[in-house]
Amino acid sequence: MPQSMQQGVPVGLAPDVVQEMQKLDPQSAQAFSDAINKGDFDTAKKIYDEFRRNYKDFIGIDMTGMDPKLAEEINRDIKLGNFKSAKKLLEQFEKARKRKPTGFITLEDLDLMGESSFFERTLSGEFPSDILKDELKQFGYDLFQKNSSQFTPSVSTPVGPDYIIGPGDQLVLTLWGTAEGIFTVTVSKEGNVTLPKVGVVPISGVRFGDIEHTLRRHLSKYYANFNLSVSIGKLKSISVYIVGEVVVPGSYSVSSLTTVYGALVIAGGPTKLGSLRSVQVVRGGKVIKTIDLYNFLLKGDRSQDIRLQHEDTVFVPIIGPLVGVAGAVYRKGIYELKGNETIGDALNMAGGILPIGFSNRLQVLRYSNNQKKIVVDVKLSKPNGNDTAHDPALDAKVNNMDVINILPINDSVWETVNVKGEVRQPGDYQWRPDLKFKEIILEAQLLPTSDPQSAEIVRLSPDMLDRKVIHIDLKALLQGDESQNIALLPKDQIRVYTSYRDVEKVIIKGEVLRPGEYDIYRGERLSDLIRRVGGFTPGAYPYGAVYKRKDVKTAQSKNMQQFIAKMQSQVLQQAAGSAATAVSTEEAQFAKSELQLNQGLLDNLKGMQEQMEGRVAINITTTLDAWAGTKDDLILQDGDTITIPNTPQEVLVLGEIHSPGAQVFVPGLKVGDYISQAGGETNYSDRKQIYVLQANGFAYSSDSPDVGNVEKVQLKAGDAIFVPQKTERYAAMRFTKDIIDIIFKTAVTMATISIIF
Repeated sequence: MPQSMQQGVPVGLAPDVVQEMQKLDPQSAQAFSDAINKGDFDTAKKIYDEFRRNYKDFIGIDMTGMDPKLAEEINRDIKLGNFKSAKKLLEQFEKARKRKPTGFITLEDLDLMGESSFFERTLSGEFPSDILKDELKQFGYDLFQKNSSQFTPSVSTPVGPDYIIGPGDQLVLTLWGTAEGIFTVTVSKEGNVTLPKVGVVPISGVRFGDIEHTLRRHLSKYYANFNLSVSIGKLKSISVYIVGEVVVPGSYSVSSLTTVYGALVIAGGPTKLGSLRSVQVVRGGKVIKTIDLYNFLLKGDRSQDIRLQHEDTVFVPIIGPLVGVAGAVYRKGIYELKGNETIGDALNMAGGILPIGFSNRLQVLRYSNNQKKIVVDVKLSKPNGNDTAHDPALDAKVNNMDVINILPINDSVWETVNVKGEVRQPGDYQWRPDLKFKEIILEAQLLPTSDPQSAEIVRLSPDMLDRKVIHIDLKALLQGDESQNIALLPKDQIRVYTSYRDVEKVIIKGEVLRPGEYDIYRGERLSDLIRRVGGFTPGAYPYGAVYKRKDVKTAQSKNMQQFIAKMQSQVLQQAAGSAATAVSTEEAQFAKSELQLNQGLLDNLKGMQEQMEGRVAINITTTLDAWAGTKDDLILQDGDTITIPNTPQEVLVLGEIHSPGAQVFVPGLKVGDYISQAGGETNYSDRKQIYVLQANGFAYSSDSPDVGNVEKVQLKAGDAIFVPQKTERYAAMRFTKDIIDIIFKTAVTMATISIIF
């Protein structure tokens, strides 16, 4: 849309705006253009804002590939104010364009039945809980909002014998015998035609069925022994007036074959303030016909549709009384009344009550004396579905603006028992007073995998507030133990369990001969799996194996969450205590800064919590027999992931050193050697707390048994050295040190895993 604005009006690109508006609302486009030209920007802005409000769903739409007739239909709906219909057509067009990316999209291509119907949803098992929420629409008006070409007379339509000849009609006369020839004559304004030798003959007002006799009589005065055939060529046009509550009232020039229905279509049909049941045809100042369109709309009866004559007037008066019919009926809607209809009549107009409707109870929502709304319950004495024609309760007359509600039957079916689990035929079964457990089990057919020791009946308690479980020994039941053959009650749920263990799978990837996903059996170990996959490749590095387990990851995340919550509480308590005991501005500022630091560190820790890997540290080698059956030979669990990396060429040095990062692994070098190669420790390092995180997931420091001075220990490829920061021991800083320590240890763990991969 235009960018140049003056007082909120797109003035600089006004021609573009007018062009956009012209497509949707020519009158608004003209008014907007006139206001701009006059410099009346306030009026222009109001017109422009109103236009955007009304047509927000249609501005800038892409109609590429749209058939002209479809575009005309959408524009027609927009001009008539049927925005919902236009929007639905556009949505269907977009769906059709995805299915048919090339060629024009026509009305026939639209998936107008794409949405599941009420019947499709109901019979598919989806109870239509929204049945009472649908918007009621006035019945019949949609007929005139579509392209109803069936009412437009075709040029090839034959005229009947009652057609009245008049000025403008063209006759084709064919003579043969003693006189031959084809003559085309047109009825003049005076109602005459001119015949060869005969001269002027008046025929206006003559029925077409009598025209041949009339002309033969005149021609026989000059010709003998001839034959005559008369047909209609072009038909005359007549002027008719279509007024009242119609979309586009006015005077129209139409074909002389045009009927009342066709004339209404030409004028856009009645508005929703116009009557469909009292359309009047006025001829010579008198009402010659009053037409009830419901005869056609409800029964297909077009017998009332008469042919119009020149200067006729079709008048649509204001709508009569209305009744709404909602709920479980075939054709919900708002219907026009003639004044004496009953509840039964209204239901018949709506197509009757659906099988899911509760037919012995209706509700009427009524406006009482222009003062309040009331609800009237109508109880039927013969609740037998749609056969309600003779029910006295339906003889009650309806009032203007009543809404009749047919409530649906409750979706719950009480007289059933349900079977779930290891059976061939699970689902609902009909309950009977004599129904017992064994009969249902035999009908549902146990599967070979069903557990013969375990079945249950879940039953509602007598007060309907709780459930109780009744255990059944299936094996004893099938061997004839009648004590297990429990009598069933409505809504019992039978559960048959399985003795079959679900297939468990693990994934092994990396440097093994046949990586992939494998089914595992109960008690299978890691060494068994590695043998199944063909063992390690020559480049495998089992020392860096990463073993991940789901429940470990869950436990890590839970423990970290608990730690974060605990530290959060302690940090806040410590900050509050420090602030309360501060004796100087500097101490108070320090306490505030320390709180902010700790909060930031905890936020970082929360982010790392999501990256927990669930790794289990194991120490394995290429020689399976050396560790098979040891603590490192884990029993496999469903969902485990084992990754065997290629041999890395680096070690990682992190923390308080001058050049942290990865260094090339050299066999024989010690921790201290790698720290020296990284530039040595900084002044902020805590030399006593140096530790090594090994590629296999284990860690050690100088405090570990049998390690001694950690700086003299030789490293392996993929190991990581961490030199921690020396943290000052102010009162609040002990929490900061704990948090920093965990953050960096978590970071080192993830960095080590990335190094060995």
